[in-house]
Amino acid sequence: MKTILATLNAKYIHTSLALRWLYVANKDRFDISFREYTIKENIEKIAQELSDTGSDIIGLSVYIWNVSHTKELVRLLKERNPQLIIVLGGPEVMYEPEYFLENWNIDYVIGGEGEFVLGELLETLENEIPVQIAGVSSKGNINKVIVQADPEKLASLDSPYMLEEDKPEIGNKLVYFETSRGCPYQCQYCLSSLEKGVRYFPQEYIVKNLRYLIESDAKQIKFLDRTFNLNKEHTHMVFDYLIANYRPNLSCQFEVYADLLKDETITYLNTHLPKDYFRFEIGIQSTYEPTNVAVKRKQDFPLLAGNVKKIMQGGKIDLHLDLIAGLPYETFDRFRKSFNDVFALGGKEVQLGFLKMLRGTNLRRFAEKYGYKYDEDAPYEIEYNADISRTELDRIHEAEHALEKFWNSGRFVQTMEALFADKYKGRYFEFFDELGQFYKEKNYPHRGYQLEDLFRYLHAFLIMKGIDLFSTLRTDYYGNFTRRPQGFWEDTLGKQKRKQLLYQIGQDKAFLKKYNLTRKIVEKQTALDYISDNELLLTIFLADGDKAKRLSVGYVLTEGHRKQ
Repeated sequence: MKTILATLNAKYIHTSLALRWLYVANKDRFDISFREYTIKENIEKIAQELSDTGSDIIGLSVYIWNVSHTKELVRLLKERNPQLIIVLGGPEVMYEPEYFLENWNIDYVIGGEGEFVLGELLETLENEIPVQIAGVSSKGNINKVIVQADPEKLASLDSPYMLEEDKPEIGNKLVYFETSRGCPYQCQYCLSSLEKGVRYFPQEYIVKNLRYLIESDAKQIKFLDRTFNLNKEHTHMVFDYLIANYRPNLSCQFEVYADLLKDETITYLNTHLPKDYFRFEIGIQSTYEPTNVAVKRKQDFPLLAGNVKKIMQGGKIDLHLDLIAGLPYETFDRFRKSFNDVFALGGKEVQLGFLKMLRGTNLRRFAEKYGYKYDEDAPYEIEYNADISRTELDRIHEAEHALEKFWNSGRFVQTMEALFADKYKGRYFEFFDELGQFYKEKNYPHRGYQLEDLFRYLHAFLIMKGIDLFSTLRTDYYGNFTRRPQGFWEDTLGKQKRKQLLYQIGQDKAFLKKYNLTRKIVEKQTALDYISDNELLLTIFLADGDKAKRLSVGYVLTEGHRKQ
């Protein structure tokens, strides 16, 4: 029987490690292959392509980001071939198999890590034997076992990281890598809380595959371990190997529990780690202890904050700090404090997410206890609860849009620094909240805008607040380009006048000599801005290897004579 495994990734750069594991575990025994698509592709076209393979069995990996698309894909596949056997797996379906078997036209659901269970199922189907397999559910035969695969046994398979078909695109994709499975914590909103224990892959297996990836064209490795720094010996083994085998243009991202970081580890990383090599994602979620108790999240915020600051002082690791809006007992005002507590730590990115009531989680089971109303369709985002209203959550959504555009984008570094050092010192959420409400009142778009628009909108907001940071904004604007932009977000000269002035400056030999410039550089690589009636600002874009170097120079105009 011919089998194809498929999934719909959120983006083109993403890859499905799950499909690759299923493939390498079964390729030597069965006629099996895998294909990846994205949720932006035409579902009709995907269904036709999969149908044209003539497969007897199609396995689909289902997540919250692709569940609605996958449901439509299932309908189209069965419409084309009612005899097709469809098997679902993935975190979206594994804890409520009966729902999908009753509401989707599918045949089987695998619960848990299905690498070896899939092989049992395929063998059973090929031999036309009744399916009675732990972790496999079918209509009228629901099996709630969540299977786990032994990492030692997985390590004996061909590597899912070294597939020939992945080599051509490995430099353009995000490589997902796991050194362990499972999570020791019981956060009630997270599916990982339902797993029991943590299992590690063998050290030699990890090293072998990391060596391959380092020697390949891979640019980004994202470690999938739920708490990478749980085991100190294991953590240092991986860190040591990566540092000893550092390669430029490769970055690694880890989810770490900052409370567990020891001073010796932080000192080691701050001392030996190449800059921009590691990125840490640190889930803080809330700084309100009653909230953390309610969701069974163990956290020592003072310890965590101290560790984050020590990492920041080292200047080697980019930090991505996570918050969740809508957790139990956290009112709008209390969430504002959590946001300000976290933002004050200085992370390069602050990810503001909104609570999702995932299938299988205890928080979803006890939603009524906290007065939750949530969307019944994926991604199951909450609409309100007993402590925070729909209006307040909508307001936080507007602040989140502002946060993404003006902080996480990294496009307004100096402007943000100036604002948070003065007018909005310690009032970080207030800034994004007020900017978000300004956006809403002005009906500015969240999509389809140009970079110039963002600068124009922020400038208008700041002027409304009595804050004039025009020159700082201008510096940030030019900082977004490696070569001279076509224009400026606030043009006071006009194209013809600018061209005339650049020509005249290009004839000023004394000026050219002073800054080691040529007429061509002035005319082709220089942005010109009006400062006053007789003063101009020249921003000169100079090539410096594979980076951009900018030179800002004031230029004074006098009657019949121009000089610096």
